[in-house]
Amino acid sequence: MRAEITKHLDHDPEFEWRGQSVSRIENLSDIVFALALGMLLLTGAPPQTYSELLKFLVSIVPVAAGFTMLFMIWNAHFVFFRRYALADNTIVAINSVMLLAVLFIAYPLRFIFESFFWYIFSSITGDFQRLQEMEIGIQQAAESMAIFASGYAVIYLLLSLMYNHAFRKADLIGLSTQERKLTRVSVWFLRGQVGVALLVAICAYTTPLGPFAGFLMILNWPSALLLQAIFNRN
Repeated sequence: MRAEITKHLDHDPEFEWRGQSVSRIENLSDIVFALALGMLLLTGAPPQTYSELLKFLVSIVPVAAGFTMLFMIWNAHFVFFRRYALADNTIVAINSVMLLAVLFIAYPLRFIFESFFWYIFSSITGDFQRLQEMEIGIQQAAESMAIFASGYAVIYLLLSLMYNHAFRKADLIGLSTQERKLTRVSVWFLRGQVGVALLVAICAYTTPLGPFAGFLMILNWPSALLLQAIFNRN
């Protein structure tokens, strides 16, 4: 009964989910993602005073941003293994590097989003005490954004390599014509994410936009719609 419900509710209707059971590589990956989420939230000592509690509660904004990013990565990873159920040497190698990158960016991700949040907050309120405590100025904020965007690009490049590997194995795993098309869309969508992230990194580091180059990430949405339109016409 549960398998039948899962078949109809838990996957995209245009793609057969070949991964019907959770593999060991997925178990390990989920553990790593859980650790990264814990590192993202539980940084520093627990609040001991009311003012520290308020700072902790306000930090939900940058934490939510970091959580959203990690969830998007996890979801792309989850969909890959459900759709293709591949676990050959190439996938194991790429997945291992990606998990290392996810762990490596967990603390920087919290710091970067928090510094960016407090930079905007301080610009509005005129209170730069928190930024001074974090030793963040406009140059450091710009460099932090460039670091964040570079890490984002690396992870999505690895995801694109995984999806591209699945496309190359289309005959072996029995992808239909529609599934091949959707896989190609996924590959180019992920590559588009890499391109936008690299643009953000370059603009953050070399232009007056500085940390506000991060808003260029919104280009991911029109680029995704453009790619979808191009593939739908073919």
